[in-house]
Amino acid sequence: MPVELFTTLEGIWFVLAGFFLVGYALTDGFDLGTGILTLFTNKDENRKILYNAVAPVWDGNEVWLIAGGGMLFAAFPIVYASAFSGFYLAILIVLWALIGRAVAFEYRNKKGSKTWRNIWDIVYWLGNFVPALLFGVAVGNAVVGVPIDQKGVYHGTFFTLLRPAPLLMGIVGVFMFLMHGTAYLLRKTEGEVFELAKKFAWISFIGFVITLIITDFILVIVAPELYSNYFKYPLFWIAPLLIIVGLILYFKNLISSNFDKVIYGSTLVSIGTVLTIAFASYPVLIRSSINPEYNLTIWNSASSHLTLTVMLIATLIFMPMVITYTIYVYRVFKGKVSSEGGYH
Repeated sequence: MPVELFTTLEGIWFVLAGFFLVGYALTDGFDLGTGILTLFTNKDENRKILYNAVAPVWDGNEVWLIAGGGMLFAAFPIVYASAFSGFYLAILIVLWALIGRAVAFEYRNKKGSKTWRNIWDIVYWLGNFVPALLFGVAVGNAVVGVPIDQKGVYHGTFFTLLRPAPLLMGIVGVFMFLMHGTAYLLRKTEGEVFELAKKFAWISFIGFVITLIITDFILVIVAPELYSNYFKYPLFWIAPLLIIVGLILYFKNLISSNFDKVIYGSTLVSIGTVLTIAFASYPVLIRSSINPEYNLTIWNSASSHLTLTVMLIATLIFMPMVITYTIYVYRVFKGKVSSEGGYH
């Protein structure tokens, strides 16, 4: 394990960036996963249950995404500028998808018309599926490499981002979120939605394993440098080990009908997947496909030490508050959900 991860401000903020990503994957990850199931049931009552399962917590979960964006802007401004200019259209699509998801919560039940509800169900589905896919695609492009020059200027188009390896990483992300979402529903629901979640828990598990193997095979060919850190820092192997242990737990609890514990496996899988990508890329945040010397790393793209220090103090003060509040909300809204009531 590189000591600079814990002895330098740049390294500490790399660790914190990973923490924000893990936090988002574990919280809004199951929101995205449950939302993807919306169009796989035709019953309005079942769709209401899918909405109500995440209604009390979904907006709070998005705090991790906002905090992560703010962290990137303040800690690694060059990376922020390069990513938000190079991935502009992709980020705009994700933004509109997330806005559509939020509006769907508010407007779906405003009218009793079936057509009205179906339209908002489609908007809601897109608001979950599109971010789940494009988040993985964006991360895939950052670690595999995009055409950026020595000034961090992106030389490509939206379609440059849609290469096989990043697209596959996006599909892996969709299955990962779906695994986590179905595991969450196995704890929160009963009846037909529970059976739907059980069915898709198996589908997402098999899909994740297959796409992960294919993606690893392709990455060995197109980006073999991503595996070098695992030979340089043997402790990094803890990340892929978490994925393996998580998959075993997920499978074991499904096969033995311990449905309340399936989420333990999906949690480990989500943490392991995020850390595996982070460790493979370290210390690079955005890799240049033009010239390795143009890579944006934690060293050449970080803010001043004063900025990093002030931010670190603020994070250490306010982050425990956010975590405490999040735990409190989940405790208040624990238990099974039904179609009764609504978003409000």
